[in-house]
Amino acid sequence: MTRVKFPAEFSALMGWVLGLVLLFEMLRAGLLLRNVALAETEPGWVLAQAFLVGLRFDFAVASILLLPWLLWAMLPRIGWQYLSFTPRYLPWLLTLLWSPFILMSLSEYEFYREFHERYNQLALQYIVEDAATVSSMVWNGYPVITYVLIWSLLSALLFWWIRTIMVKAPIQYSGSRYIRSVLPWSLVMLVLLVGGSRGGLQRGAPIRWGDAFFSKSDLANHLALNSVYMFGNAVLERMRPNASHYWLKKLAVNDARDIVREMVLVPGDKLLVANDYPLLRQSKHTGQRVVYRSTPINVVLILMESFSAEFVGALGANNNVTPVFDGLAKHGILFDRFFSQGTHTHQGMFATVSSFPNLPGYEYLMQNNLGRQKFRSFPAVLSDQGFSSVYVYNGSFLWDNQKGFFTNQGINHFVGRDDYVDPIFRDPTWGVSDEDMFIRAVSEIDSLVEKGPAFALLQTVSNHAPFKLPEPAPFADIHGPERLMERLNGVRYSDYALGRFFELAAKKAWYKDTLFVILGDHGFGYEAPKARLDLAIFHIPLLLYYPGDMHAAGRREHIIGSQVDVLPTIMGLIGSHVPHQSWGRNLFATLPDDKGWAVVKPSGSQQIAGIIVGDEYWVETPGMKNMHYRYSLNPWFVEDVPQSEESSSQQYKKLHSYIQMGLTTLINHRAGAPTAVLGGVTAVRP
Repeated sequence: MTRVKFPAEFSALMGWVLGLVLLFEMLRAGLLLRNVALAETEPGWVLAQAFLVGLRFDFAVASILLLPWLLWAMLPRIGWQYLSFTPRYLPWLLTLLWSPFILMSLSEYEFYREFHERYNQLALQYIVEDAATVSSMVWNGYPVITYVLIWSLLSALLFWWIRTIMVKAPIQYSGSRYIRSVLPWSLVMLVLLVGGSRGGLQRGAPIRWGDAFFSKSDLANHLALNSVYMFGNAVLERMRPNASHYWLKKLAVNDARDIVREMVLVPGDKLLVANDYPLLRQSKHTGQRVVYRSTPINVVLILMESFSAEFVGALGANNNVTPVFDGLAKHGILFDRFFSQGTHTHQGMFATVSSFPNLPGYEYLMQNNLGRQKFRSFPAVLSDQGFSSVYVYNGSFLWDNQKGFFTNQGINHFVGRDDYVDPIFRDPTWGVSDEDMFIRAVSEIDSLVEKGPAFALLQTVSNHAPFKLPEPAPFADIHGPERLMERLNGVRYSDYALGRFFELAAKKAWYKDTLFVILGDHGFGYEAPKARLDLAIFHIPLLLYYPGDMHAAGRREHIIGSQVDVLPTIMGLIGSHVPHQSWGRNLFATLPDDKGWAVVKPSGSQQIAGIIVGDEYWVETPGMKNMHYRYSLNPWFVEDVPQSEESSSQQYKKLHSYIQMGLTTLINHRAGAPTAVLGGVTAVRP
């Protein structure tokens, strides 16, 4: 039997492909080991299968990295012999070019540990944001030295592999050999690499991230993906226009608008400009359920970083990390089925303050040009009634373009990281501690109420990686798994700081006249995803606390809502009738049999979105099978539900309509209100 003799050029390239694929498999194993706690309930054979499915992605990335070298090697005279002029230099060059991909993959270990997502546009957002803050967060919050050592070791291994192959590969150019052997085999290699780069020679589209979803285990599905592939995919999606085109033409515009109005409007809502502004309305909810016997004068909105409802004692958790919040809940109104709009602070901020949803393609709305519209936000509607406003924060307002966005929305005054003198503790990454922020907030509200009604937006940040807190900790007896202790300490410290705020505020004259609104910006993942959309990350508490009226003390609300419902609900409680275009509802003005609903979407570039109604929710991802689940909260549990065509069709129509009309309104610059409508607004509350 005649043995096929491959030219050295062909053998070298094949060796490089094999080396890169083995390297990616090793990095995949590292990702699993770093997040092994998430795999405790996953069958071993499913995780093993993820490595096999992942080979396809690994070959695709390896092929893309090697195509330029093959094309150069195919050139006569100046091709391979220049690449292999000596085995001394090329291994250094290739290692220099490819080792950053090793570091990229290692960095994803911590990204996945935090967000339970492979690289997406959220990762890019961190990269393009304030470099000093991000660098400090990474340096102070993660084992950088350990990762650098691993990176160095793997880079050395890569160098050894390339050099070992190159020793066998140097060739002198020969025209006859080039025609007879090198060129034919190079063409074969070209076909293999082009096919490999698209994930195979299948008809239709090249490999997509959805091809990794081979099982019901999201952890295994995520594990099958390749870090370099996902990062490159995120970059391309960021550059690609019309990222949300899938949702824009799902229904006829009139049908979508009618469905959205049926979802959002409640008795007492009067549309003002029905054709151009789909939800612009004036709300006089005469049928609103009695909540308070008096009307609050001031509003303080407290947005708590990563404040997951799954760890709140008042909602059934036993970790002892929210004793202050639990105590307040006994005297307030607690919503126990409330959800964030996204899984990042950015979405929580604009959804809560502006009552505008988190939409596919516009997850970073505060930085997008379309975010320059004057939404009918909290500062906007309240300034129409004579409120002054302040935003008190621990960190830098440059992050997420907060200063520009909220100035445009009508915030009068800002207090940020550089405005604190002799703070109790200064986090090297984000700024001062939550305790410092809350203490300063009391004095700022003091100044504000002298001018009249006050609106204060307070944002915490201590419960964020790298979780640097004052020492010694002013609390103890926290319970929970060791892998979550840093996070739970952060939750507990923010709760402690919240207690300091109320301790100081209770001594002020404005305290009894103020409605305090406390909610999370988002939750956090702590278990392996049980569904394509993990509601545990979205589940947050919403607490309304009005110390001047204990009529509703200890009340528990089970209606489903999300952050877009905060603004219209508060407007109803303070008796505001000014025009607004909220994409949520006054939750106290709904009909008695209304279970509520929430539309949610994770941060990042995925087009996935879901709608929650009652104890069920429906998830849609373009290009993938729709999913229908039944769930419970505290603890988080989910199970698949067989698709009921009639029921599912109705819910998907609602989901499509809500997203489609949100996008249409935003893109057409109709998210605010025309000046003519606002001209008749009175600054006096009824």
